[in-house]
Amino acid sequence: MPNRLSGALSPYLEQHAENPVDWYPWGPEALEAARTADLPILLSIGYSACHWCHVMAHESFEDEEIAERMNDWFVNVKVDREERPDLDRIYQLAHQLLTGRGGGWPLTVFLDPADLAPFVAGTYFPPTARHGLIGFGELLQRVHGAWLDQRDTLKAQNRQLQEALTMISAQRTPVDDDHGEPEQVLLGQLDARRDRRHGGFGDAPKFPQAPMLEWLLGASAADEQAADMLGDALDAMADNGLFDHLGGGFFRYCVDAAWEIPHFEKMLYDNAQLLPVYAEAAVRFDNTRWTETAALTAEFLSRDLRLPDGGLASSLDADSLPPPDEEAPSSSDSIPDVDASDSALEGAYYVWTPNQFEQCLGPERVDLAKARYGLDGPPNFEGGKWHLVRARSLNELTRTARDAERTARELELARGELLACRQARPAPARDDKMLAGSNALAAAGLMRAGRLLGNKGWLGLGVETASLTWQRLFADSPARAVWRDDRRDHPALLDDYAAMLMACMECLQCHWDPDWLERAEQLAAIVLDRFFDNETGTLYLTPIDHERLIMRPTANTDDATPAGAALAARGLARLGHLIASGEWLGLAGRIVDAARGDMQRTPAAHAGMLIAAHELERPRPQVLIGGESGEGDDWHAQLARRPGLYAYRVRAAGNGLPQLLAEIAETASTRAVVCMGMHCLEPADSFEALESRLAEAETERAGLA
Repeated sequence: MPNRLSGALSPYLEQHAENPVDWYPWGPEALEAARTADLPILLSIGYSACHWCHVMAHESFEDEEIAERMNDWFVNVKVDREERPDLDRIYQLAHQLLTGRGGGWPLTVFLDPADLAPFVAGTYFPPTARHGLIGFGELLQRVHGAWLDQRDTLKAQNRQLQEALTMISAQRTPVDDDHGEPEQVLLGQLDARRDRRHGGFGDAPKFPQAPMLEWLLGASAADEQAADMLGDALDAMADNGLFDHLGGGFFRYCVDAAWEIPHFEKMLYDNAQLLPVYAEAAVRFDNTRWTETAALTAEFLSRDLRLPDGGLASSLDADSLPPPDEEAPSSSDSIPDVDASDSALEGAYYVWTPNQFEQCLGPERVDLAKARYGLDGPPNFEGGKWHLVRARSLNELTRTARDAERTARELELARGELLACRQARPAPARDDKMLAGSNALAAAGLMRAGRLLGNKGWLGLGVETASLTWQRLFADSPARAVWRDDRRDHPALLDDYAAMLMACMECLQCHWDPDWLERAEQLAAIVLDRFFDNETGTLYLTPIDHERLIMRPTANTDDATPAGAALAARGLARLGHLIASGEWLGLAGRIVDAARGDMQRTPAAHAGMLIAAHELERPRPQVLIGGESGEGDDWHAQLARRPGLYAYRVRAAGNGLPQLLAEIAETASTRAVVCMGMHCLEPADSFEALESRLAEAETERAGLA
């Protein structure tokens, strides 16, 4: 019989609706039930594409005996981390304080119902003890016993934990001149952690760290060391197993140092950020391989994540049913980490056997494709299968220029044939909820990549996505974080507002519309009114009127996505420079200043904020182009493909534009004004004069460094 999760907005919660566990969604009903019964809350946080979430669900939450213990001794609450990143952030931090280790998913936390303080925390637990992990059934028994017999000890621990969380929320690291410039400190730290053999930073597991790559991209314009580290990381990620070489798009992370074997979920937020990084790096460094990577990533977003009525789904699952032609594993094969009775396997959609290659390609291209993707070497995946990598470059597969052209055509034909074969397999499940922040990031990324590489299709998809995100989630107050099947829910958090502000600014750059300017100003006002602490200059993740939780988390540190405060500061700075608003520039400056001590102490956790500080202190040239003729469109099209500047084709549309924008919009002949921050140069009436003004602006900007 379905439990309380039946009909939930979240596909992840719906996946647990048939469990024998009496699950509640997070909310007043669950919290009141726990307080009334005086039972601990068993909080389980995950997301629909998470492989280990599926494993624990199959092993424990579908087990009748374990479910009986859960139902008798706890009030069980299931949370989708993508719907409630506030809860996830709080209890991941609590997990770190309780265990001394980083967290992950599924996150398993036991809470005191009186104050929601956690007293036991972990991540994945097997049903019975193995590999040094306590069995989940035994853990339930121990927690139940402690709740009955050691309540005073738990209460004392709760008080200590709450004090620590309160201190972390209120902590402000003072600026220390002895720390040195955080940008140089970060470069040194990255160089020390750099994997010179495999690319990227650190050892396994390897994550793309998109905010860090974005910072390196900016630093690479003037620093060869940053450019070198960036190039190694981008090559490694694009050439190996983190990237889907047939369908495009990046997986969440790789389990090995060589970037070869991923966990196979694909997240919108990763691809939303990596697409524009590859596009801009391709332009800056004239790298056709990165152009191809960007193109396949945009193709993946459009083909696999675009929802039927527009907007982008949040993820594709790691697990799927094996192909009908799958060979049965031999006794010598590795044992999958999901029980054999569970037919959905991690990576089943993506891995190959030589026989499957031969059936798809035929004799004329099969050897070439095997050499390209590594099937002429030993298998790299369990069960004697291969996950595709770019094992050999085009140069390694050819001997002459003419041969290279033919080989490139053959490889592209092979890719298309293999992709068509793969699409006939059972596809991974898609989490089809539309997330405000991820869609806004993707909209901005598509538009940025589209203008830099001159792709109108990406521009169109970006504008469409931004428009639908606004319409479905921000147009009605209060804004919401999640849309699915014409339903919207959950309060929008700072990260959502900040990402939408950045999307508004990209829309203005791609296609001038005063509505986007008005929306940007609305978002800026909400950030100031509902998330900003005027006394400390701090931005919080949750709005001032949010439900009361055990702490109010700040938003300065990056995660898989840039810090919400950093995105907000960048968006406010761009808006302030565009409309010459000292208010928004001042707010952006206060946000950055409040985080300077943290940037000095832990620069690697604040790459997004370092970008915001750089853009405030050394603003990019901003070009405002007016005039009624098509010549202005030509100027804008040329400048749009240049990284490192903002170009706006300002058009007249009613009243209300700030003075400088109104003057530009109303000019009859084509004219451009180049501004650096709040300082503007003499207008240019020809493209040659405009180039001269831009050179002057770059000289002025270099003097600020």
